[in-house]
Amino acid sequence: MAKPKTPPPGKREAVAAPAPPAPIVRRGRPAKGEAVLDAAVRAFLDGGYSGTTLETIAREAGVSTATVFKYYRTKADIFGAIMSQVFGNEDPTSWPPVQASDPESGLIKIGRQYAATLRDPRIRALFRVMIAEVPRFPELGEQLYHRGKAPYLQRVEDYLVREVTAGSLDMPDVKLATRQFLGMINDVVFWPHMLVMNLPDSAAETERVVSEAARVLCHAYRAPAVRARQSARPTLASNKHQA
Repeated sequence: MAKPKTPPPGKREAVAAPAPPAPIVRRGRPAKGEAVLDAAVRAFLDGGYSGTTLETIAREAGVSTATVFKYYRTKADIFGAIMSQVFGNEDPTSWPPVQASDPESGLIKIGRQYAATLRDPRIRALFRVMIAEVPRFPELGEQLYHRGKAPYLQRVEDYLVREVTAGSLDMPDVKLATRQFLGMINDVVFWPHMLVMNLPDSAAETERVVSEAARVLCHAYRAPAVRARQSARPTLASNKHQA
């Protein structure tokens, strides 16, 4: 059997470089526009928001500064575009398919997507950058809310309104219910990890959190007619058994 070759003294064997992390998002934007966003994510994580310039982003993306200006006018605009894509607001097909009149399973699908976004280590890192720098750059918080969180909240509200219209849920305040549902998820899946590094973070626990959030919300807001039908089922079954 041939012996493996030993590299000459003073030389080290070439080691394959680790594959670069996959882009956070891909939504069909022109290739150079996508490259700018991907480069901006890397630049923000490496140098912070204040330490990143449009020139830095252009260099990281391998394009000219003029190309960056073609798509985005300011750093805040770039950050807003990242937040919009992170929350899937630019691509309607990214919204998980839901079936009206089955609110619990629909909310579980929505919750899974939301939790997957919150568990991405680069998303958490970006939020840490924003939290650290938003006192000096309030436009970061504005971009996050107006281009990321607010459109996402509206999409969840629209889904819940469809369920209310279908008669499966009874919600006097859909906006509050939306916040309650997402809050049950991010209070466990996201915020503790922003404060404490290396906390356990398992897919099984995340699935349990999402499922319970959907169950609790549906139990709290189930329409009276649906609640009455569900309550009658055991009685009907019992009567049949007695007969």
